[in-house]
Amino acid sequence: MEAAAWGLIGTIVGASASIATTWLSNRNVYKLQNQKALDERKERANAFQRQTLIDLQEAIHDALRLVNRAYIEDQRAYVPDKKWGSNSLTDEVNEGIRLANRRVAILIERVSSDVLRVNVKALISSATGVLLARSEDVARASMNTTSSTADEVLEQIGATLRQHY
Repeated sequence: MEAAAWGLIGTIVGASASIATTWLSNRNVYKLQNQKALDERKERANAFQRQTLIDLQEAIHDALRLVNRAYIEDQRAYVPDKKWGSNSLTDEVNEGIRLANRRVAILIERVSSDVLRVNVKALISSATGVLLARSEDVARASMNTTSSTADEVLEQIGATLRQHY
C-alpha cells in the first residue's frame, strides 16, 4: 500500500508541476502578445502623426504661398488714392486660399500636440490678417508677423515630427 500512496503523491505532484508550468507559460505568452499589440498600436499612432505633420507642413507652405500671392496682387493693383485691398483677387488665388486653409484646418485637428495646434491656428490667423488688411502698412506688418511666426511654427512642427521617429 505504501508504494501505491507514493505513486499517487508522485502523480499529483507531477500534475501540479505540469499545470503550474503551463499556467506560467500561458501567462508569459499573454503578456508578450499584449506588449506586442501595444507596441504596434503605438507605432501606428506615430506613423499617423508623422504623416499628418508632413502633410501639415506642405499645407502651411501652400497657404502662405497663396497669401503672399494675394499680397503681391494687392500691391500691383494698389493705386495710392484708392483703398488698399479694394481689388478682387484672381479666382485662382481666391480658390487656392480657400482650399489651402481648409486643408490646414482639417490637418490641425489631427495633430496630437495641443500647443502645436494653438500655434498653427495663430499662424493662420496672422496670415488671414494680411488678406483682411485695409492699408498697405497694416498688410506689410501682418506679412512680416506671419513670416516670423511661420518660421517658429515650422521649426516646432519639425521638432514634433522628430519626436515621432
